[in-house]
Amino acid sequence: MRFASISSGSSGNVSFVSSGNHHILLDAGVGIRSIESALRGLDVSCKDIEGICVTHEHIDHIKGVGVLARKYNIPVYANKLTWQNMTKCGEINSD
Repeated sequence: MRFASISSGSSGNVSFVSSGNHHILLDAGVGIRSIESALRGLDVSCKDIEGICVTHEHIDHIKGVGVLARKYNIPVYANKLTWQNMTKCGEINSD
């Protein structure tokens, strides 16, 4: 298992978790360019991310979720209340 904290704090939270060839993000609270750059530094492409798990809807956890999910067709996972309150992310495929 591999874990990397990409960003942590009030300016944004993103963590990368990997097991073998399976990669997910926990939150995406910074801009897409920062996430893309950090993942490149880990030798991972955003195209390899299989999901974004959102812990809660504060902006420092969701800032990049919508654009990242739309650009790379990444599924987003969140509980019902978090999902309902992520309106700042723009449209995300609810399937």
